[in-house]
Amino acid sequence: MYLFPGIGLGTLLSGSRIISDGMLRAAAERLAAYMSDEEVLKGTIFPSISRIRDITKEVAAAVIKEAVVEDLAEGYHGMDARELRKLSEVELGEYVKNNMWCPEYPTLVYKQD
Repeated sequence: MYLFPGIGLGTLLSGSRIISDGMLRAAAERLAAYMSDEEVLKGTIFPSISRIRDITKEVAAAVIKEAVVEDLAEGYHGMDARELRKLSEVELGEYVKNNMWCPEYPTLVYKQD
């Protein structure tokens, strides 16, 4: 539940045609590193689900980075592999964030009779 959205998004945004073992490892390691020492000491196994969007962003960035390292990245929508290589950690996070789907639902107003 925590890894799959980020793995999928990272694979898509990297343009990789495969998901390598290294990409899966990078995703798992990033999720594990996401937990604070305080949470671990409390016995918390997984981060709060309320942080799923940030976790997805972090996992996707790790997957993209590994795809670039393994020379699997081909790019996505105007961002080719050379450009992906040049992105800093912050820029990579922004690239992912800017390409995430953001659900926006209209407010429903019920008419009372």
